[in-house]
Amino acid sequence: MKKMIMSLVLGAVLLEAGSLGIVEKQRLKKQESHLFALAKSGNVDAQALLGEMYLDGIGVKQDRDQAFFWISRAANQGDPKALYLLGFMYENGIKVDVNFERAAILYQKAANEGQIIAKYHLALMYREGRGVKKDSKKALSLLEEIVEAKDHSDSSPV
Repeated sequence: MKKMIMSLVLGAVLLEAGSLGIVEKQRLKKQESHLFALAKSGNVDAQALLGEMYLDGIGVKQDRDQAFFWISRAANQGDPKALYLLGFMYENGIKVDVNFERAAILYQKAANEGQIIAKYHLALMYREGRGVKKDSKKALSLLEEIVEAKDHSDSSPV
């Protein structure tokens, strides 16, 4: 399923580049419709991906309302990437009022599920005391966890 979804994204990115013929654009439009149908049917991977596409304007016109809708749906189902993206939206006031406390909670949930980027953002929040009590030791600990995870992934056998 994820492989199919990723091919849809790749197709959408190519469509955005504008270098495709009419037949190829029609095929990609059909894939986009399929992704939308999957998201609508409750597929959490498709929801998170569609939300991210709308957030960044990848393969679709940027639409923060749609981004928030789809990312929220996926986050409510516990999708780690969507939890991170929703936290990012709250931290930066994208489609919602800035809410550092909510962002920190979402980042923590995403970090608990293995989202390294969420752990990084959470470390910055601890370092700066945004949404959480300022705690340099906690910030450093989170950053060390990131480095450790990277070291483990680099040393895995090929």
